[in-house]
Amino acid sequence: MRDVAGDPAALERLRVQRSRLADRMRPPWWYMSGFAVVWSLIFACPFSARFLPQGVRIWPVLVAALAVICLLQWGLARATGIAVATRSLRDRSGRPAAIATIGLSIAALAAEAFLIDRSLLVAAIAVAALAVVAELIGLRTRLRAIRRTLRTGGGTA
Repeated sequence: MRDVAGDPAALERLRVQRSRLADRMRPPWWYMSGFAVVWSLIFACPFSARFLPQGVRIWPVLVAALAVICLLQWGLARATGIAVATRSLRDRSGRPAAIATIGLSIAALAAEAFLIDRSLLVAAIAVAALAVVAELIGLRTRLRAIRRTLRTGGGTA
């Protein structure tokens, strides 16, 4: 393979290819909708643990949510040609958003449980709804950071 560092035409082709690859990294409508449903199910777990009868388990819902996440990631990889599931924490530009969403999830679930225990159901529902919106914003932020990395030619850490 020849060295293209000094060839302006080759560098321009590389820039155009990276830009096209980044343009393909737009999530389809079903990707964001699917994650909205998944996050809604996850943030509904404190409610179901409290208000469903004792014999009903919530682990099947969590397993189903994990399966849907895997299907969504697979579908995004098929639609865009880019697998992003493992990139979020490895990619320096997407890492802060990924860590923030993990922390947000833990805090929201704890806040919901706290509010439900004190019979503040409306506040717990508001926390759950805001957490779903915040998780979707975090997901879009991570995807935007991956697009930016693809455009600029940055690598993973």
